[in-house]
Amino acid sequence: MKTTPFFRIVCIMFVGVCALVQTDTIRTTFAQDHKDSPAFSVDFTQKVGPVKQVNGVNCWIPFHSGSSPEFQQKAEACRFSTVRLHDVPLTTHGMRLVDVHLIFGNPDADPADPRNYYFEQTDDYIKSILDAGAVPIYRLGTSIEHSANKYFARNPKDAAKYAEICAAIVRHYNAGWADGHDWNLPYWEIWNEPNLIPQMWDDKNWDSYCKFYVVVAKRLRQEFPNIKIGGPALTHADCNMIKQLADLCKQEGAPLDFVSWHCYPQTPEQLVDPPFEVRKTLDEAGFPNAELHLNEWHYLPCGWKGVQGSVEDKVYWVVNAPEGLNGYVSAAFNTFVMTRWQDGPLTMANFYSYSGTNWGLVDPYGQYRTPYYTMAMFGELASQTPIRVKTKDDDNVALLAGIDESGKTKRLLVSIFQRDETNPIEIKLAGVPESGEVSVDIVDFDHSFLETKIQYQNSVLRLDSKDSGVYFIRF
Repeated sequence: MKTTPFFRIVCIMFVGVCALVQTDTIRTTFAQDHKDSPAFSVDFTQKVGPVKQVNGVNCWIPFHSGSSPEFQQKAEACRFSTVRLHDVPLTTHGMRLVDVHLIFGNPDADPADPRNYYFEQTDDYIKSILDAGAVPIYRLGTSIEHSANKYFARNPKDAAKYAEICAAIVRHYNAGWADGHDWNLPYWEIWNEPNLIPQMWDDKNWDSYCKFYVVVAKRLRQEFPNIKIGGPALTHADCNMIKQLADLCKQEGAPLDFVSWHCYPQTPEQLVDPPFEVRKTLDEAGFPNAELHLNEWHYLPCGWKGVQGSVEDKVYWVVNAPEGLNGYVSAAFNTFVMTRWQDGPLTMANFYSYSGTNWGLVDPYGQYRTPYYTMAMFGELASQTPIRVKTKDDDNVALLAGIDESGKTKRLLVSIFQRDETNPIEIKLAGVPESGEVSVDIVDFDHSFLETKIQYQNSVLRLDSKDSGVYFIRF
């Protein structure tokens, strides 16, 4: 991605002003200060545990692209761990997909009659995800509504009947009901962002959602003891709301197998720190085994006003500038935070989104944006070298390294986010030959994606300094 100096200055002036962020130290076990040792190091002989596969995504390739093997192959190349099925109809227009009201179209119909359900398109959509080796996370409820009137983003009038419809959907995919499947989809999320009123819910009383959740969750657990049931997919990690839901679940004997929330941050710590507080809240509420799912996130340097304003040219810059939503800074941010999550309590994360308008790794015209390539880098590391090894880094440079079972295949991911220093990054290597040549993929201001080779000597790998960027090294 090569641009003129004038274009870069304009982008930096616009996005930089609204992206002034804090640079406080984030939680990490490897950012240490040792005067007599190198600032950066990788030891491929010291295993520290598995690479945490926090590389999930929302949505999948839209149906208008699904007939092309290339689109499927490019999506599979990211090796996503999970795919959350939220807002799917918004990325595949004209299709009756996923949402409860699109599968069960007549709210007055009998939920026990399989003739009242339409599964065909959702079946094909989920099969494409399974074919890619990813785990679908089925969001029971509705997609977000930005229309003047809200038609389905409402507290269902009959929670018990709604629970029966949800049970039928699970039954179709996990027990073969209604010409269904035995796919054993593990994760079932009850609604999305019920604290976002009116776009996703119509009752300001938080207790209304909590009671609805309990009815649906207990019904699903009754018939499907082995699935994981959770929510509430909050707009942010509000521990007071989470505690109220957890307390009611404990009181009513309802399952809470995972707790989910969202975040569209300006700084890494906005993603890295909250899981610790959510973990503490759930432990104290009696759910020490509940998983933590941050299942919507995307770098947002200018806050929501930057992408929801009425000035079209402003929105254009935020979405398309190199320092904006989908440029090289965002690409570096993604692998930076996924590296930092390795040392926290977060179970799962889902980037928003694979396909979509402003938010997609793939734009509406089928072009792959810069963050796509760093997501593919992380996916390759997590899948091909799933055993994490010891690294040391600092506040603005994150190192993630792994090996395979044999120890022969080695990968190193170097993520640089908002680094002010101009000195090169010198990484001390252990567990590889003293000198050699490595294959390197680079994403930075000058390259949406570059494949090259680098020589290293005396067990030191030297990388050029960048403000933000990613190096993916194959030994």
